[in-house]
Amino acid sequence: MIHFIVWIVISGIAGFIASNIINKSGSGLFMDIILGIVGGIVGGFIVNHIPPLANLGGGLIIEAIVATLGAILVIFLWNLLFHRNR
Repeated sequence: MIHFIVWIVISGIAGFIASNIINKSGSGLFMDIILGIVGGIVGGFIVNHIPPLANLGGGLIIEAIVATLGAILVIFLWNLLFHRNR
């Protein structure tokens, strides 16, 4: 249970960071958390299916980086699909 709460917090921070990188402003706390969670799932899926990256381990820092990069990808695709320009 504690790991799940920590994962939500990390994903929320990752979503906030990614949203600020892509949009130059946040998307709102709730949307940042959602995008971070989706980004964490997408990033984790990508990392686990690329053999050289699958051996990185599961440390807190690696999880935060993967979630942030995944959230950047998700936000980029979201903006691309829905033509959101900021």
